[in-house]
Amino acid sequence: MRIALLLFVAITSNTHAQLVNEGNFDLKDPGRDLTKCRQILSTVAAFPKEVRLSPRINGDKVLLFLNSSDWFGALFQGKNDGLAIDLVQKAQFECGAATTPSPWFSHNGYLLKPVYRDEIRKNTVVLPSDEVVAYVGQVPAQLAGQPLEANYMLLQDKYLCHTVRMVNVDFHGWQLLETGMYYDTLTESQLTEKHKDLYKTIHRVIPFERNKSEYNKKDVQPLIDSLNITDYTITRISIKAYTSIEGDYKRNLSLQQERAESMIRALQAFQKEKIESQVNTYENWVDFLNDIQLSPYKNLATLSKEEVKDELTKNNLQAKLEPILKNHRKAVIEIQLEKRLSVRESDPAQLKSLFQQSLIEKNVAEALYLQQVIFYKIRKRELPDAFLTELTIPEANETGSLLLNRASFEYDIGSTDVFEAIKVFERLKTLLPGNAKIDYNLCALQLEAWLYTDLLQPQDNLKKQIEALRAKKIPDLLVRRLLINYHIILSEVHMRQQNFVAKDKALQFIYQTYTPLKLNDDDLVNLAKYFSHYSMFDWATRLLQPRVKNIAASEDLVFYYLSLTIYNTRNLQSAGYRSIMLNAVNQNRSRFCSQFNASSDGGITFQLLREPILKKAYCENCQPD
Repeated sequence: MRIALLLFVAITSNTHAQLVNEGNFDLKDPGRDLTKCRQILSTVAAFPKEVRLSPRINGDKVLLFLNSSDWFGALFQGKNDGLAIDLVQKAQFECGAATTPSPWFSHNGYLLKPVYRDEIRKNTVVLPSDEVVAYVGQVPAQLAGQPLEANYMLLQDKYLCHTVRMVNVDFHGWQLLETGMYYDTLTESQLTEKHKDLYKTIHRVIPFERNKSEYNKKDVQPLIDSLNITDYTITRISIKAYTSIEGDYKRNLSLQQERAESMIRALQAFQKEKIESQVNTYENWVDFLNDIQLSPYKNLATLSKEEVKDELTKNNLQAKLEPILKNHRKAVIEIQLEKRLSVRESDPAQLKSLFQQSLIEKNVAEALYLQQVIFYKIRKRELPDAFLTELTIPEANETGSLLLNRASFEYDIGSTDVFEAIKVFERLKTLLPGNAKIDYNLCALQLEAWLYTDLLQPQDNLKKQIEALRAKKIPDLLVRRLLINYHIILSEVHMRQQNFVAKDKALQFIYQTYTPLKLNDDDLVNLAKYFSHYSMFDWATRLLQPRVKNIAASEDLVFYYLSLTIYNTRNLQSAGYRSIMLNAVNQNRSRFCSQFNASSDGGITFQLLREPILKKAYCENCQPD
């Protein structure tokens, strides 16, 4: 389940915005005299990082939520301790319009009447989840229906002590790392030409020549040769086509589309089977901004896109930069290949007969290969799931690999649930004692089953079983993934028990253990969300940082990194941060623009547009043509 929750970031209210109401009621400015705010600031500083306070606009009501009733009671002690809400409108940040400085020290938008201790307590409800909800104000009629956000200010004796602007970060969508079932496959010594991989995916980067849009069979022959695809069919090609940034935007994208499509046509000439294809085109601002930082022309990185294009037309600059620009014209290609099966392997009746005959002849290598063919055809819906039940595998030690694979596959395609699969593997464990792959699968399944128990409890014995896999020659990286999943669940156990010290210890184990793993982008995002769930935002950011500038980084990774970092002004000063934003624009322009929606509408916050750098990026990329 994915739930977007609000992360609060404390920001002193010293920015300016359009004035939408007058007066600040009876609020007082403490200036630099922090003694006026000692109690409220010390309480906020003592908040465990898991305790979160956030205002939400619900229809015409403004509500305050805090996920701990104990800490809510600690906030407002004196009768003049309380809270004020500043309603900010997106209209205050329109492109092409200057903002009007606020004359008030307290707020930038529409200030609702402050509420104090007794009124807050009277309008507070404690939910069964221990979350506290307090009614703190009404949206005025003149602001109804507009995109709004509610900032809140904590007050001590009517002094404004702490101002918080809300930022929307999705940190509740974490899951366990993917571990999968362990299959028995052919060993290197058993592999033959006949037993080639049934399918594979290959990635290539192909440079595009300047001003060339047509490609023929001869042009792509080196690519075909490099793929070594004898006995394979190309089933799908996905191309991300990048053009260098000089010239007209629409012409650039059209040229890349032509190049990519002509390349696909040339590849199609090598086979009769239809190739499914997908082409996406981009101007390559990401590589340009990364590379220009290392050149004498790094000042170009501070200009708008149109200003850069204009500069390239002057003083022969485009020719001077051609050694850089030529590297930006390229196709990043993903090619999916499928083995050409024989007629007998393609026919269900003959495939079944071949499989059973291999068992009679005790040719386990052939049976393993044919079993993989069957699995592949079931996944492609070319055979029904029930086909497995028509294959008889004797329950014997010599057929143990086939039995293990069948149990793993049935779980992977959902034919058995986690508890049924555990029973199957426990029976196999009796039949095949000492089989490390069965032990690995049982550990992975028991971790999944742990999540389904109503009352999570520590599972010390499971941890020992996982650690014992190393002695059984299970690769260390796989054991680490299982241990990370174990501690992900364990941290939730400790969190429910309010044992913060033990929870932090589990988090620390994960942070110290993931580094050697070859995590894909999905894993990285998932782990970053997990760290964010426990407010370890620095860890989450550090996890994604090495990948985020890469033009091939996944869309979700780039956008999650932005959601963690974009509200921090220090990050915006970084020379490379603009290239990260443009990577997001390249990946999904509309998703980038929606980050500047109201937090209640799925955006991070439109108040990001206070920052000139972000407003420039938004207005440059998100305005209608």
